[in-house]
Amino acid sequence: EYSISAAAIAIFSVGFAIIGTICVLLSFRKKRDYLLKPASMFYTFAGLCIIISVEVMRQSVKRMIDSKDTAWIKYSYSWSFACACASFVLLFVCGLALLLIALPRFPQNPWETCMDAEPEH
Repeated sequence: EYSISAAAIAIFSVGFAIIGTICVLLSFRKKRDYLLKPASMFYTFAGLCIIISVEVMRQSVKRMIDSKDTAWIKYSYSWSFACACASFVLLFVCGLALLLIALPRFPQNPWETCMDAEPEH
């Protein structure tokens, strides 16, 4: 039952990543910079869904090992666990970096507001 929950959360992660990619592609194609902020949030949400899915799966394995019905001598995580952790780090960090890139520049002077700043394009 835990593995089904982990798979469902991972599917949400894939959906968030696909929506984020669509936003980025539309932003670059039509010069719509306002789509970069939602794209960064979708990538960040995808990373969070992956780490939640990994933790649910890890707890499932831990519960199975601690069960009295199974006798385990030794276990180790496979390469897919490392790939899931690496994808969490990449999606989360790149989502935050994209959000920082998409933010408007800060005012140079204390009396200047963001609305007074010169446009970048």
